[in-house]
Amino acid sequence: MADVQLSVGGQRYTVSCGEGQEENLKSLAHQLDEKVSFIKSRMPVNEGLGLVMGALLLASDLTEKNQELSAAQVENAASAEVLAQTTQLIEKVTQRISAVAETIENA
Repeated sequence: MADVQLSVGGQRYTVSCGEGQEENLKSLAHQLDEKVSFIKSRMPVNEGLGLVMGALLLASDLTEKNQELSAAQVENAASAEVLAQTTQLIEKVTQRISAVAETIENA
């Protein structure tokens, strides 16, 4: 375990994390700090409420990104279905062309 010094909302925190996760944890704390600073610049809030509101803003951002990802996955699935249908149609047309060509050759 590693201990990491973080600063969020003007407060210092020591947090333990797995080895190798220090930079990731610092990056996450920085994102939270930005949200807390944004909130505190708009209204006076105590430390606890600032942290909760900052976390809610991050959760809102995450929800929005998840919705965008889900929409993209649905779009990709629809595109894959259209591609599969198009491939089947091309195969059928190819078979028909082959059958017509064979009929002409045998005539």
